[in-house]
Amino acid sequence: MTPATFWVLLLVATSFYCTSHAFKVASFNIARFSMSKVTDTVVRDRLVQILRRYELISIQEVMSAENEAIISLVRELSQATGLPYNVLVSDHLGRSTYREKYAYVYREDILKPTEWYHYDDGCENCGTDVFMREPFVARFSSLTTVVKDLALVSIHTSPDYAVREVDALFDVWEDVQQRLLTQNILILGDYNADCKYVTNKHWPTIRLRHEPQLHWLISDDEDTTVSTNTHCAYDRFVASGVEMLNAIFPETATAFNYHEAYGLTYEEAKDVSDHYPVEMQLRLDSDYNGERFQTSPTLGIDGGPSTNGACSCAGVDVTSCQGRCGAYSKTLPCNCNASCGQYGSCCADYKAHC
Repeated sequence: MTPATFWVLLLVATSFYCTSHAFKVASFNIARFSMSKVTDTVVRDRLVQILRRYELISIQEVMSAENEAIISLVRELSQATGLPYNVLVSDHLGRSTYREKYAYVYREDILKPTEWYHYDDGCENCGTDVFMREPFVARFSSLTTVVKDLALVSIHTSPDYAVREVDALFDVWEDVQQRLLTQNILILGDYNADCKYVTNKHWPTIRLRHEPQLHWLISDDEDTTVSTNTHCAYDRFVASGVEMLNAIFPETATAFNYHEAYGLTYEEAKDVSDHYPVEMQLRLDSDYNGERFQTSPTLGIDGGPSTNGACSCAGVDVTSCQGRCGAYSKTLPCNCNASCGQYGSCCADYKAHC
């Protein structure tokens, strides 16, 4: 090796470690994210400015059935950073015409999604499913962090059923352990787990809160909302697994207040989202040798369809709300969703059960 080659390699290595002194994970509800936020160049550039802080981001509220908007944003992120980002996108999820997608945006040169699936929470057609938008699970292999294999669970609960859905994340956690044979799990997203949706009286009934192996990393005192009229810890990280917990830098889990960090007006901040991202740092592997994953020539990985709609309603009483809170369909004789009263479509026992 010539002296010139040595110094070039040293410069490259130094540059990598200077720009990647820590590996950052984030969760960000980009409120009603669609192409309109990409074509608005001011909002788009602010989103890129935020997302470039992270190696791995779970994004909620991706609205359109097509992936054009999220792929366009990731393309802009890659161009701005000079780094190869890619995105894994879920099915279009929901019980009515209102639907959302989850997206994992990640550094493709150092992270590789190896498995993914939509959690099966019951029969959507019959209204016996638990989640309005069932969690999207993805397993990643990581080259640069001390934890090499980790599973992420993305969630955006329904505000109307947040207590039930946050509790049911315990079942998702158990399912991920059994299905992926790992305990290194991070459940991240917009839990709606505070203020009027989940109150102090609800916490004793929520299994996810009391399992000793699960660690809540965003405190109840954190404000993850942009609004000056709210102070709510809606967005959360909940982690398990010895390797995962040892990889997390203590006290780095927090909301990133881009409103203050970038000196924005309230309206400018709200144009980006009504949530702040929550973020945390993972320890880098001191023995990392510079290996890179091969990157794809195309952007966007389709997470495949959710199978929750492919089920039979045999034995289900679709005229009752018992065990069916949140059920909605134009084909059902009555409904159990929060807005059924507005349309006069509630089942007779809606108030008794929901």
